[in-house]
Amino acid sequence: MTEDEGAFVSAMGQFLATYGMTPMAGRLWGYLLICDPPEQTAEEIAGALHASRGAISGTVRLLEPIGFIRRSRRRGDRREYLSAPPGTFAAFVGNAGAIYRRLRLVIEEGLEATSGKPPPLRARLEEAHEFVSYIERELPTVLDRFVSGRSTAATPSTAPAEERNA
Repeated sequence: MTEDEGAFVSAMGQFLATYGMTPMAGRLWGYLLICDPPEQTAEEIAGALHASRGAISGTVRLLEPIGFIRRSRRRGDRREYLSAPPGTFAAFVGNAGAIYRRLRLVIEEGLEATSGKPPPLRARLEEAHEFVSYIERELPTVLDRFVSGRSTAATPSTAPAEERNA
């Protein structure tokens, strides 16, 4: 891994840590987004990130259920390979949709619990409900636009060099 790639991996670790994940989760995911080959064993990842296999294993258990990491095996090879699969961001947004839906339901419980309170006291909760409902409603449209736009346009890695350098 180059110095710049290492800086990216560290920055991803710091970024996800600010949102409640471990720095290792961000580092692992960042590494899998740029590594070559795209599928790596836990041992290879541990070596690249200067981490223990236990740290990698625990982090995989955190990232796999949310769709950031895929496990696979190769015929005749007992090792498990990890990758950041295509569609990671679609899975991420899909998970975000479920989070917003659950949050909306909790906020609706709050609205029901405060139904007898004066409107000024409910204003913050109502604003939260409006915002969360809007995001929940719009997320599928944004995701559909991204996926359909991506399927019709060449990605930077597949576009001819002159287009990438323009």
